[in-house]
Amino acid sequence: MTFYSIYRILAFAWQSFWRNFWLSLVTLSIIVLAAVSINFLLIINVVTDSAIEIIKNKIDVSLYFRPDVTEIQVSEVETYLSSLTQVKDLTYISQQQALENFKQAHKDDPTIIESLNELSENPIGATLQIKAKNIEDYPEIIDIVNDSKYNDLILDKNFDDNQTYIEKIKSFSDNIKTIALFTSGIFIVISLLIVFNTIRVAIYTHRQEIAIMKLVGATDHFIRAPFIIEGAFYGLIALAISLSIIYPFLNLIQPYINNFFLTDQLDIIAYFNHNFWQIFGVELLIIILLNIITSSIAIRRYLKV
Repeated sequence: MTFYSIYRILAFAWQSFWRNFWLSLVTLSIIVLAAVSINFLLIINVVTDSAIEIIKNKIDVSLYFRPDVTEIQVSEVETYLSSLTQVKDLTYISQQQALENFKQAHKDDPTIIESLNELSENPIGATLQIKAKNIEDYPEIIDIVNDSKYNDLILDKNFDDNQTYIEKIKSFSDNIKTIALFTSGIFIVISLLIVFNTIRVAIYTHRQEIAIMKLVGATDHFIRAPFIIEGAFYGLIALAISLSIIYPFLNLIQPYINNFFLTDQLDIIAYFNHNFWQIFGVELLIIILLNIITSSIAIRRYLKV
């Protein structure tokens, strides 16, 4: 194909795009909505997965020992737990430190502080904080502790509350992802239908020209190319518009994400910048490919002359 032929194809496609401006505008709007909804789904996925990972890293199991348990006995339990392959780290909190932590947590409650001061002995036992290698290891660690000879030394364990919290976050995340995925699917189907009809209208307005081109020997590829490229135009412009929406939105929500999770580890903008071509390059290819397929189907009947 010569340079002049390529120029004519591009010019014809651009002319067709502007000839049906209002229809093209509607088509672009729907494709933009589909692209934005897909990226919102990705944002939700990244935020929820990162949030769960942050929470996982902060979660541990605390074993609260009875007040009468000696430091030697706690040390024996610590040695036993450190030998488990599931355990990543152990932190020992002495009775005195546990008492100070309790007083600090209830410093605004004078009744509790006065009651503690009246006691002759420390009513709070030592604590062992267990950090597992994986979140799935905690139930197994708890089972091992429950079945061990040291279980009678332990007054309480706090993993159940953390496990419930994680399960609630996962459930919420899954529900949000399902809703976002369903919404994105609707917009994608609608955008494909509208692109199909838009190209059909464009082809219909050029039906006589197509018939003449067929009669004078133009190939199917030459006739089809402008309409396929027109479909690609929709993809390029729609993705550019969606980028102009997504990045300001990311800048808007980033401070709220940092404040909500009390961390700057979850940098959603950095994630999109680092994976820019993997995200938007793939989206562009998919949009263009779907538009090309839709355009090819729409023009097929007019090539039979």
